Amino acid sequence: MLRPYGLDLAEDRLTEGQSYGEMAGALLAQEMAAQDPVDLLVFAFAVPDVAPWRATACYLSHLCPGQPFAFAVCDQGVVAPFTALRLIREYASTGGCRRALLVVAEQAAMPYRQAGTAPAATPASHAVVALLFDQGGRPPRSVSGHLERVRLHAGVTEPQACRLVRDAVADMPGMATTVVGTGLAGAELTVGLPGRVVVAPPGQPSTGVWWELAAGLPGPVLLADYDPGLGHLGLAVIEIPGD
Repeated sequence: MLRPYGLDLAEDRLTEGQSYGEMAGALLAQEMAAQDPVDLLVFAFAVPDVAPWRATACYLSHLCPGQPFAFAVCDQGVVAPFTALRLIREYASTGGCRRALLVVAEQAAMPYRQAGTAPAATPASHAVVALLFDQGGRPPRSVSGHLERVRLHAGVTEPQACRLVRDAVADMPGMATTVVGTGLAGAELTVGLPGRVVVAPPGQPSTGVWWELAAGLPGPVLLADYDPGLGHLGLAVIEIPGD
């Protein structure tokens, strides 16, 4: 599969990778077995899978209650999950999608060099995060909240991205929590932002902000991540009530 692209296989690293089907499949088996059927599953990733012969989104649909319609979002760097959220909202607006599952995953071992002009950053460790969205209003077993809005900005520089994040924080009611992804962690953005600022763990470019959200932050929560290679900024506001 690599030969037509002029890429060499590092056979000694084949056993270091962790396929997305195995990682996310284990999570779904643990968390979704007793859940109601899901209508839509969107799988978001930036680093290629070590098992490229598998259609992972379809495989995860087979493991998910209801075997939902499923597809993947990739080639958008760290903003792929934000695009996935926008797509989930569009499907939900049709009335035919009551429950949707967003799965974000990244794996840390590539047995070959990534092709393309803006290869994804290699994570420090394997990670997967899943968020369940339900229009019925029943909170899941863990963190509950309400997706307020999602914004995507393309072709922006780091200073422009920082300014857009500051504007988004200023538009939020009350004292917000801002979760900054690794793409903005080195910027001066975190200095002077009102409210609480949480920087996603280093080395987890795709799952970092979503991992922090799953920990149960006080709301409203602004998620912000920037891909410097692509110049894409993703923003999402989730209202988490109570403590």
